[in-house]
Amino acid sequence: MAVEPTSVALSVAPTSSSLGRAQADHQHLALGAYAFLAWLIPLALLHGLLYLVIAPPWQHYDEPTHFEYAWLIANLDHFPASDEVDLQMRREVAASMDRFRFFPVGLHPDMTAPDPPALGQNQRVHPPLYYALVSLPLRLVAGLPVDQQLYTARALSLLLCALTITAAWRVATVVVPDEPLIQMVVPLMLLLTPSFADMMTAVNNDVLVNFAAVALLLGCVLLVCGGLRPTSLTLATLALGVGLGTKRTAVILLVPYMIALVWAWHRTPIRAWVIIGILVGGSVALALTSVEIARTTDGTQVFTLRPWLAAIDSSYLRLDLDNWVRSVSDTERANGVYKLLLTVSFTSFWVRFGWGNITIGPWAEWAMAGICVVCGVGLLIRGWRGRGQLSILQERCNWLFLIVVLLGCLSLVARVHPLPPSGAAPYIPTGRYLFTIMLPVIWLITLGWQGLLPDRWKPYGPIMLLGAWVTIDLIAWGGSLVAYFYGGR
Repeated sequence: MAVEPTSVALSVAPTSSSLGRAQADHQHLALGAYAFLAWLIPLALLHGLLYLVIAPPWQHYDEPTHFEYAWLIANLDHFPASDEVDLQMRREVAASMDRFRFFPVGLHPDMTAPDPPALGQNQRVHPPLYYALVSLPLRLVAGLPVDQQLYTARALSLLLCALTITAAWRVATVVVPDEPLIQMVVPLMLLLTPSFADMMTAVNNDVLVNFAAVALLLGCVLLVCGGLRPTSLTLATLALGVGLGTKRTAVILLVPYMIALVWAWHRTPIRAWVIIGILVGGSVALALTSVEIARTTDGTQVFTLRPWLAAIDSSYLRLDLDNWVRSVSDTERANGVYKLLLTVSFTSFWVRFGWGNITIGPWAEWAMAGICVVCGVGLLIRGWRGRGQLSILQERCNWLFLIVVLLGCLSLVARVHPLPPSGAAPYIPTGRYLFTIMLPVIWLITLGWQGLLPDRWKPYGPIMLLGAWVTIDLIAWGGSLVAYFYGGR
């Protein structure tokens, strides 16, 4: 019997039952994803609480002076001047630091001196957004001992840490909606990165800028994958504003924000020559609008910053850009500094805690270096073999993450300049300034790991990688931190 055309059409068209099954499957996946979130958030809070209580008061980067900034806002009801101090508060903090063995053995602060005890580097060069936020819970506990007030401020960091992990999970669900294992592993790896957990439970403006960075990436991937929708645009813009209002390290977030806007507007592929033209044209325009030619007293012509950029540099960036340009060009001196920077920033990015003085050990540094190198090779292999396998939206998200990582590394290099005079020790920034790119780094490591594995092992690859993170995390808090703080030092 001949098959009628209508029968053929019906045989390939979706039936009501197949559509119903597809919708049911979609709802099942959505419920499964949110069921995972229901225990991811408590796990993030409990894990962060563990790091919060292990570290005694004041045992994080510049924690005394970050706390002082917020405390002054809470107790003075105004933003303090750069030299404004409260003598009694400083004495209480110094006494608490002494009580919790912050100072070297035999060294104690002088509580009877007329001048207030020194607590560390003044943090009032930073924008006040983070400190105004921390001042809110501090107002509620103003009568408690100062170390208990510190733990209250740390609790706010713990909440921001849990929100950061949640946003990372949402990023994964947007970029790879059909890969539930990756959706679970990526936020768990971020949660279990010990250096990140240590910093995200401290009183430090890095906590808010790191949250803003992940929230902005979420807004960016929503823009890339869903177009110019008001909610996505609002999220990305608010996150960018929070980041810029918190710390200057957030300046690099302007680039992924602008790229996401372009890709949200232009949904089809963009030719390579158009991209090159935009980059060249933008670079020329930036150069023409940011520098000008000036004549020195001896008649020599030099490049100087235009007033608008000089004002931004002096009030926000604080890079001393005129000297910065001269310093970068001194490659002979800079190369030696870059080698030291690579070692310090890498180890403190992964396996150093506290003020950078606590470490898991050299073996962990080499292990993380090996993982990064191997996964970098895997990322190249995956990029070569997987051409055309991903959708254009997923490719753009991966490129966005890679661009953010490169910008973060370049920004860290920029911080060592301008170099000091010959014979003086240069400033070497630590890896905490790169925590704004922690999520993209973990994302690319996961992709690279999958790129290395044969097809039959790929389903187990994320679990194997997560197992390595669990091991490092257990050794970090169960061994290194506990031994340092409670081992009779």
